[in-house]
Amino acid sequence: MKKKPVLAITPGDASGIGPEIICKVLPEIQAYCLPVVYTSRLLLERAGLCKNPDMETVEFRNIGMDWEFRPGKLSALNGEYAAEAIKMAVSDCLSGKCSALVTGPISKKAWEMAGIPYPGHTEMLRDLAGVPRTMMLFYAPAFSVVLHTIHVPLAAVPVTITREQLLDGIRFAQLYYSRLVRKPFEIRVCGLNPHAGEEGRLGSEDFVIRDAVKTLSVEGIRVSGPFPADTLFSHMPRDGSVLVYAMYHDQGLTPIKTLYPEKCVNITLGLPFLRSSVSHGTAFDIAGKGKADFRNLLETVLTTVQLLKGRQ
Repeated sequence: MKKKPVLAITPGDASGIGPEIICKVLPEIQAYCLPVVYTSRLLLERAGLCKNPDMETVEFRNIGMDWEFRPGKLSALNGEYAAEAIKMAVSDCLSGKCSALVTGPISKKAWEMAGIPYPGHTEMLRDLAGVPRTMMLFYAPAFSVVLHTIHVPLAAVPVTITREQLLDGIRFAQLYYSRLVRKPFEIRVCGLNPHAGEEGRLGSEDFVIRDAVKTLSVEGIRVSGPFPADTLFSHMPRDGSVLVYAMYHDQGLTPIKTLYPEKCVNITLGLPFLRSSVSHGTAFDIAGKGKADFRNLLETVLTTVQLLKGRQ
């Protein structure tokens, strides 16, 4: 890229480690991008526990509302503050002022306390961007994972295992992941039940998955499955050529977060701009103590820059 991309960066919950890791990462990323941070410099200095001389050259966008200095404590005000930062940053991405959005970790409970009607970033970004659908992707250099269901109770997952929803979801994943990575890949689909149903002995949902996979294969999509999730992740290439389609949140995210805790990047598919995020939470237990590890945020920014470069 001839010019550095402009990245909108939101701090997430002010009571969590988001401000601290942003403060720590700024010196590392300015060689690769022009960061625009959607908060006050004071929040990074106080909640982030650091005075960074590099911040003098960073653009800050004031949210126009107060925040509370309550490290590690739930705060409805900080939940609202995090949501307002996202709204402002999304507006700048949609207008073309920023090339991509990088988000810090929010507290879903703080959002609930603040009356924010979304269970997470993914659903909120969908509505802010005015798109009909988004999908949660976790990207790593070795392999990536996309989720059929996101923030729903485990008991509600089997209801979503229908031919129509599977066909729609896998087609969506294939289309938007191909736009993201711009290289050949295959999709491997997890079964829902242990041993992918064991030919119906452990559940019938995997027959539905198998039927959908066959239909998509005929369409020309490189897809296979269903595979037992307990063996799939240990028996596939680690060269970035596989996208795993997991049926539910923990089925897909436990393996990739365990294997690549620093390298794993959360990306929202389906938006008109690139949005990436750290793959960890607010870590209230260490907030305000100066102990937060910023390596996942650094990887998130570098991955975002690389993916933007691939689109040029």
